[in-house]
Amino acid sequence: MRLDSADVVVIGGGAIGAAAAYALSRAGLSVTLVERGGIGREASGANVGLVTLFSAYSLDEPEPGILFALTRASIDAYTSLGDEVGLDIEYEQSGGVVVVETEAQEERLRPAYEGYRRHGVAVEWLGPDDARRVARGFVSDRIRGGAVCPLNGQVNPMLATRALARGATRLGARLRLGTAVEGITCSRGRVEAVRTSAGEIPCRWAVNAAGAWAAEVGAMVGLRIPVAPARGQILLTERLPRRLGPVIAGIEPSARQTRSGNVIIGSTLEHVGFDKRVTPRTVAEFAREVLPHFPWLREVRVIRAWAGLRPATPDSKPIIQLTEEPEGLCLAVGHSRRGICYAPATGQLVAELITGKPPFLPLDGLRLARFALTSAA
Repeated sequence: MRLDSADVVVIGGGAIGAAAAYALSRAGLSVTLVERGGIGREASGANVGLVTLFSAYSLDEPEPGILFALTRASIDAYTSLGDEVGLDIEYEQSGGVVVVETEAQEERLRPAYEGYRRHGVAVEWLGPDDARRVARGFVSDRIRGGAVCPLNGQVNPMLATRALARGATRLGARLRLGTAVEGITCSRGRVEAVRTSAGEIPCRWAVNAAGAWAAEVGAMVGLRIPVAPARGQILLTERLPRRLGPVIAGIEPSARQTRSGNVIIGSTLEHVGFDKRVTPRTVAEFAREVLPHFPWLREVRVIRAWAGLRPATPDSKPIIQLTEEPEGLCLAVGHSRRGICYAPATGQLVAELITGKPPFLPLDGLRLARFALTSAA
């Protein structure tokens, strides 16, 4: 069966796919998004929802680089997204603090703090007393200090993903939910159509935003994509009076309090294939590791536990590019635990690549070829 054609078929209905569909629709292209389940049902619905410009991840990028730029652009987008589409995404720029409890942690955090300061990022160093005051709800007699960034924040990841999808549909994008992608048809080395369980969709471009299943979609065109599923488990407590203020980073597992008062605790990164089961062992580990820092959660009821599959790459950085073979395929995959942080910016990059505009940041460090070079080395 032949379905209505589109300029672009986006494969995947998570935050990345929805952001790409929204940005492409804003660029004036006709878009069909294909998702075998529902919007935000996988990794986008199984994360804590932190949007942090300076965090423990900054230790791996002590000078603001491409990951900083992805988050910075996404923060700008989240600030206006709710108003644009008429849906409250519960985005709060509540600030955040990275706490350190050991000398080794402080030695790792200092270079990142100094590097970000040199580039004009709003981040301040805190002594032990100030760190305790700012990290409201966090208990520790070992705090040596920390770094606070007022631009850090949090968002409801499910609502954010739905908002991006709503924005796309309001601009004319079609959503085909409950529809599986079965293949990609190419002719003379270029994408020609996407074959789905509902029929074939002729198109000029396809976007692989399939999350943990990105490698399977890549294999449809003979492309090897090093993205593997990594399970992340999440706990949700009953509603509580507000105890947590700024986002607290530097500890695992993380915890944040939603606008409604529930506390979300997570998340793991377990390489167990496509197994999405919640395990008693991990729930017990969460309790053992969280309660020393948040003892007021001790008598609180957990009302839900679930898991999702993060699309992990070997270096935990995404892959964003147009492929040379076949032409017409755009990769927006491998966002690991940071898909919500990078989603709007990734959507913007996808739209720029497909419409031929210069991307707003250089993408050499996010190309698939970096893994071949690593293997050769």
